[in-house]
Amino acid sequence: MAGRRTGRRQPPPRVELADEAIRLGDLPAARRRTVAVLGHEASGIPPEAADLLDGCVEIPMVGTGTSLNVAVAGSLVLYRLAGLL
Repeated sequence: MAGRRTGRRQPPPRVELADEAIRLGDLPAARRRTVAVLGHEASGIPPEAADLLDGCVEIPMVGTGTSLNVAVAGSLVLYRLAGLL
């Protein structure tokens, strides 16, 4: 994710709905070790944890479904980060 913080490792991106989220298709492949934080399927990532993260990724949905389960969402993000999507 964009942005570096001086003296610390770059915080991992979070995967959830948020105004500032980037679309999964716009997420670049990871060029270094990366951690994706996935929240609880019902309650998401706690705000105090989300504040520590550097970015947010949104998975666009088509049709009547409003969400994916956390295993599917995590798989899509990890494939994208690996450069396979």
